Amino acid sequence: MDPSEEAIAEARALSGRIAGDRGPRFQHANVTAVELPRAPYDFISCLASIHHMPFDTVAALRDALAPGGVLVILGCYPEKTRLDWAWSLTAVPVNAVARLTVALKDRLRPAAASTGREQVRAPVSQPTVPGLHLRASMIWIKDLTRGAH
Repeated sequence: MDPSEEAIAEARALSGRIAGDRGPRFQHANVTAVELPRAPYDFISCLASIHHMPFDTVAALRDALAPGGVLVILGCYPEKTRLDWAWSLTAVPVNAVARLTVALKDRLRPAAASTGREQVRAPVSQPTVPGLHLRASMIWIKDLTRGAH
């Protein structure tokens, strides 16, 4: 589920070529405005997106998990403490290698050549929820998940 119509179209095109009829389903929607069904999903991921939505959305995502389901959240947060800055500093070389690898791959085989379309760019905004608050909230959600199903 994604609010970007372009991202959904690209995901459908790419997954259709890879997975055939057994690929994932994609929906153009805003997860904060949709009432999710209770407990049908085995896996839900929020990759660098939770800072774009109200944090209580996490509880709705948790409730949409099937028993034993997994909710994966990669959250972004602004650096506020020395520990935040230390983590960011240790990520610099890893991010540099990852960016160089992607740039090299794109240079050798541009995304447009493999799909016949221009590469879709996701919208970007800066995170505002501090890391300590995000970590504390994740612990709270994890505790709730243990007794949810």
